[in-house]
Amino acid sequence: MRFTDFLNHPTVISAGMKLAQALPQGGGYRLARLFASAVCRFKPAMYHVVRNNLRQVLGPEAGEERLDATTYSLFVHAGRANYDFFRLIGRSAEEIARVVSFSPAALDRLREALADKRGALLLGTHMGNFNLAIPALYGQVDAPIQVLSVAQPNEGFTLLNRQRIKWGLEVTPISPQALRQAIRRLQDGGAVLTAFDFPIRENSTLIPFFGRPAYFPLGPARLARLTNAVVLMGSCRYDPERGYVVRADSIELERTDDRQQDVLNNSRRMARVLERYVAENPDQWLMFYPFWPEAGDEGAYERGDYPQPGLIEPASN
Repeated sequence: MRFTDFLNHPTVISAGMKLAQALPQGGGYRLARLFASAVCRFKPAMYHVVRNNLRQVLGPEAGEERLDATTYSLFVHAGRANYDFFRLIGRSAEEIARVVSFSPAALDRLREALADKRGALLLGTHMGNFNLAIPALYGQVDAPIQVLSVAQPNEGFTLLNRQRIKWGLEVTPISPQALRQAIRRLQDGGAVLTAFDFPIRENSTLIPFFGRPAYFPLGPARLARLTNAVVLMGSCRYDPERGYVVRADSIELERTDDRQQDVLNNSRRMARVLERYVAENPDQWLMFYPFWPEAGDEGAYERGDYPQPGLIEPASN
């Protein structure tokens, strides 16, 4: 069994929840450091994926010592974030909202979009403690939120999705039907949340990111172009003095007669915002999937023969 499969196993997740709720914060954070030390010592495949991603983020000027330190720091943060999430998982969305701070400007923009019936497409990022940020957001907004999750969730994802449903979120694994539902919701002025930085190679395209083409889904840009919704990209980060803080940036979209080019250009705009978030807190970007092609695969970007999955159109009446 791969190490990532082990960590995502429902039995391990359930045990982690019980342990986190039994341990005081000091004990939980010490356990996070032990977890990071073990990962960096035994170096499972997940370690190499994270280190390779960080190598691209930090750039060629970063030496091996800095790369090692940042990798260790990221796994410490991952352990702490999971401890905090599991410790609070039984609380209501409103209670969780009290321990996660939001940018007032971002909340005002979101509430304004919903009040004006423009709709809001919320692009999540795997930063800080995104698992806590999702219910906290719901606790701050008096409106239902449809969450587009991975198309075929494993057992661990399914367990977490059940908890998100308990908080009141409407979790819909990505499918043609779920996408049409999301389009209708946005057109009706509602809110839809989906992750932007989830690299599924078979259903992504290559977008410049930290100086190299990286895997990005085109679905968010397609959804945005099909509606008049406000697009907000959010980032959660841990601040030693303030705790978990969520910021969001509004992304202005390009809309021309060239649909495909608009989707690519708007995806690039989204990637630039994400790049800024990751550059500010590289050790809080919890990305455990390869984000860039392996050496030798980038020729596809130059040739243009990367995947262009079909556009899901709204269901006709």
